[in-house]
Amino acid sequence: MKSNLSLEPKTTANDLDACIAIAWLDLVAATEDDLDGDDWLALCGDIDEGEIYREWFIWYDEEVSQEWEAYDIATNQRIVASDSTELKARIDLLEDGINSQAKAS
Repeated sequence: MKSNLSLEPKTTANDLDACIAIAWLDLVAATEDDLDGDDWLALCGDIDEGEIYREWFIWYDEEVSQEWEAYDIATNQRIVASDSTELKARIDLLEDGINSQAKAS
């Protein structure tokens, strides 16, 4: 996404705040092409319910796959399971493995 914003230096605090806000919007627009589908989960309106489990966002996809899905924004990982217990067990395995590697280092 290209931006046509023109940022000119200003002297007042309000103008500086507006300049910072515009700069952030320009930065987000510039990185839009680098994002994949899972990066937009937080902005997606069709995921009405979910929960955080061990820093993973988990939800039941009733409309498309009818499966439990989890997404970890920190690692950009997504896993799918047939029920929430299985999903949480798989998350536990991944997280425990990561924690074991961190302790061994």
